[in-house]
Amino acid sequence: MSKANNLFGGVFESAMEPFGLRSKDFVVLMAVDALGPQSQQQLARAHDIDRTTMVSVVDGLERLGLVRRSRDPDDRRKYAVALTAEGQSLLRHKLEPAMLAALDDFLSPLTPDEREQFNRLLWRLVHGRDRA
Repeated sequence: MSKANNLFGGVFESAMEPFGLRSKDFVVLMAVDALGPQSQQQLARAHDIDRTTMVSVVDGLERLGLVRRSRDPDDRRKYAVALTAEGQSLLRHKLEPAMLAALDDFLSPLTPDEREQFNRLLWRLVHGRDRA
């Protein structure tokens, strides 16, 4: 599993490289797109990214104009990270297709039935513990 994770990590990084991004950048963009504005602390905890690294990730995404920080209306001490229109467009029209192509390439040794079984088994491994 570790070797497969490392192999996919390389594929993932290569897919993001043409856009000047890293896998962590993609993860943050996807999370904010899926769940709306979140604090850096929430993002760091949810995706197991060190808080210092998260600051660097958000700084870089903000410099590129892909996210913006604004005061959290519920807690003025915190900033909420939100996608900009440019970030949302890049994510949906370029990054997601690049990621899906990379995943398709990574899974290419598997037949369609094997891919489906692989996805089901991974889901059970990751989420099956939630039922315990």
